[in-house]
Amino acid sequence: MDARAFLPKFFIICSLILILAGIAQVFFRPRDPKESIATKIINRATITAMVSLAFGIVGLLVGLGVLPMPTMGR
Repeated sequence: MDARAFLPKFFIICSLILILAGIAQVFFRPRDPKESIATKIINRATITAMVSLAFGIVGLLVGLGVLPMPTMGR
C-alpha cells in the first residue's frame, strides 16, 4: 500500500477527531457562575478549542482535496 494513497484518509479522520474535540471542549468546559464575555473568550480552554477547530478544518480541506497536499523536498 502506498503511503500517499492513505494520506487523504488520514487527514480526514484526524481532522474530524480534532473538530469534534474542539466543539466538545467549547461546550463542556467548566464555567464560573459570574464569568464575563471577555473571560469566556480569553480562556485557555476556549483558545485551545479554537486552535483545534482551525487545524481540523484545514486538515479536512487538505484531505478532501480542496487545498493542495503538502509536499516535502520536491
